[in-house]
Amino acid sequence: MCLCLLKGDEFVKLKKCLVMIGLLALTVFIFAGCGENVVAEVNGEKITMKELTMQVNELKEMYEKQGMDFSGDNGADLLDSLQKDVLAGMIEKKIMLQEAKNRITPEDVEEKIRLLKEQFPSEDDYKNFLTQVKMDEKEVAHILFLQDEVTKDVAPAAEDEIRKYYDDNPNQFSQPEQLEVRHILFFVDNGTTELPTKHTDAEARQMAEDVIAQLNQGRDFAELAREKSEDTGTKEDGGLYTATKSSTVTEFYTAASALAVGEYTAEPVKTDYGYHIIKLEKVIPAQQQPFEEVKEALAAQLTDMAKQKKFNDFMQEAKDKAAIVNKLDEKQGNQEQ
Repeated sequence: MCLCLLKGDEFVKLKKCLVMIGLLALTVFIFAGCGENVVAEVNGEKITMKELTMQVNELKEMYEKQGMDFSGDNGADLLDSLQKDVLAGMIEKKIMLQEAKNRITPEDVEEKIRLLKEQFPSEDDYKNFLTQVKMDEKEVAHILFLQDEVTKDVAPAAEDEIRKYYDDNPNQFSQPEQLEVRHILFFVDNGTTELPTKHTDAEARQMAEDVIAQLNQGRDFAELAREKSEDTGTKEDGGLYTATKSSTVTEFYTAASALAVGEYTAEPVKTDYGYHIIKLEKVIPAQQQPFEEVKEALAAQLTDMAKQKKFNDFMQEAKDKAAIVNKLDEKQGNQEQ
């Protein structure tokens, strides 16, 4: 389960963590006749079928928009798996809140809420965040307090630990070859992607060929990019773009890497986006990031990993000690006998 360790202004980590907790608490299977039937108990606190099902339609619709198919036998199996995972997440959330309540004071809650609100530019943004994670502000405050309390004694990563991780994981700190290019793009309407402009294949290719003709007559590439390119993300910079093999479509990177510095493509290059004219400005060779350059970020990463482990260990111990009744597991066990 995602349990990011949060402090200061680490808003992105905070949001990601709590979205995951909220989603786990909501991803459920639709039962007929939900009512107030109890599906689980955690140290005497009940989780009802109504709690499981009250927001399922919203979440199911979200998954379906992402392409998930709940029809047929496979869909039933998928829903069954989701149901089990979600109930496990709800149980874990219940344990977290119980553990926090044993430690937190009303003053702590108010202080955490105050600090939480400071991470947002407006009250509306704050309310939207709470809606997104499907928790009220006191629940969020309890979980953040528990994380801080459990991990407060974790020491920052030591220099030798940071260096060892760096030496043992060279691939994590290598920068691939980068090609600094300029390009001019004319979109082709493929019928599926929303585009700012729409051309047929023939129209877009002809427009690209016309630009190449102007380049052959001595026109400046950057000037033409600002004037002609339909790529709004790069045109203001004269089409400037840094390409890597892993982050750039194959046809584009292959064409760019075949050029000598200062050359541009003699023919338009076709990709899924449309037709490009590409000019190679600079080749930045693959290199290892220096230790001193990554040391600070790596120290924070290793410290967070240590906190994550301590919190996970704490939660495992809390689950082992908790009196948990999971009636869905019991039901499955009875069916298998």
